[in-house]
Amino acid sequence: MPAPLARLLGVLFAAALSLVALTAPARAADEFTWGVQPTNGRDHFVLTAAPGQTLVDVVGVSNFGAEPLTLRVYATDAVLAVDGGMTLLTGAEQPRDVGSWIGFDAESYTIAPGKRADIPFRLTVPAGATPGDHTGAIVASIKAAATGPGEQRFDVDRRVGARVYLRVAGPALPGLAIEDLRVSYDNPLAMFGGAEAVVRYRVRNTGNVRTTARVETTISGLGGWRLGGPKHTTLPELLPGATHEVVQRFAGVVPAGRLTADVKVTGDPATSATESTAIWAPPWLLLGAIVLLLSALIGRLIRVVRRHKSTAAEGAATTEGTASAEAGKSTEAGDGSKPADTRTEATADPTG
Repeated sequence: MPAPLARLLGVLFAAALSLVALTAPARAADEFTWGVQPTNGRDHFVLTAAPGQTLVDVVGVSNFGAEPLTLRVYATDAVLAVDGGMTLLTGAEQPRDVGSWIGFDAESYTIAPGKRADIPFRLTVPAGATPGDHTGAIVASIKAAATGPGEQRFDVDRRVGARVYLRVAGPALPGLAIEDLRVSYDNPLAMFGGAEAVVRYRVRNTGNVRTTARVETTISGLGGWRLGGPKHTTLPELLPGATHEVVQRFAGVVPAGRLTADVKVTGDPATSATESTAIWAPPWLLLGAIVLLLSALIGRLIRVVRRHKSTAAEGAATTEGTASAEAGKSTEAGDGSKPADTRTEATADPTG
């Protein structure tokens, strides 16, 4: 295998393995033998503090394996993934938000087999922190060697974390927006049976608090004629700035001239939103039939008009011929009956 290709495959393999490490269960076989969770039976850290306030809490890191583990324990920020969901900064990246506000007494901790270490930490909210939700995680990680294609070796950062949801006191401003609304339609030749219409859009959390909502999608024709839906979906919890892609498919939509996709987000009044978009969907078969019918009617009308004109022309020619004949007869009668000149000229008698 060429060296550049092997290196590329190796990088992809390492990235995939790291992603599995971030999303795998805490006790996945042969991958993770440790877990991270808040104490007191909580699933996540859900905290509230005011700017300038310091909180103290405890995270539990457990070793499920048969050997001692030395783990790096630290906090980091949650960031938006390419698909709009949540992911974490890599271990080499420096946090700038809630991850930078959390501190531990040490950088690494050694945990005996089958034991849990309860590790305290401090969270100090800066005086200028913005109100609303700030999300991060507390992570326990181990760097391990991995072998990829072409016998390439990599250091993979295997991490297990517990989420941290911190709400900084101040105005809570929820908000959701519908973005990039599109509708596509494979317009069929015939109206009967219809075709599939696909509606795609993105819902963004434009507020400063995490939120969720219910979304309704419908397809309508001219005059509000309902052609598909409503279809409903419930959004996952969205962090501030996060997005969620929605795709709704509607089968058997007839080409009704113009298709309108309507999307309505229903949550609390502050997160409600509506958007619409439309495309033309001509009913080609019906339009063709109408064109043929109109063509036939126009052709018939033209023939009727032409026939009427022809009849009128023939009538005019007949009338003109009759008039000329009568005029000729009148002229002949005048020439034959002209009276002779009977005037007598008087002659003077010379003899008197």
